[in-house]
Amino acid sequence: MLTFDSLPQARVVRSKGQLMAPPPSPPAPRSEIAQKLYEGLAVAVGLWPLTAVMLLGFGLLILTGMYGSP
Repeated sequence: MLTFDSLPQARVVRSKGQLMAPPPSPPAPRSEIAQKLYEGLAVAVGLWPLTAVMLLGFGLLILTGMYGSP
């Protein structure tokens, strides 16, 4: 008898009478260092508007102080 066990087979799920591909498996967990780098990048990207406003405010304060100096 001929078998095809060595060939990878596509997983198929039947939903409401129609064949559908199953949802993808969750990604492999990141290492601890990679997770910390990812979180740091997320914070840096997420807080860029606040950083820009703070730099603008400090710049305006410095310019205001220098405007009145002789």
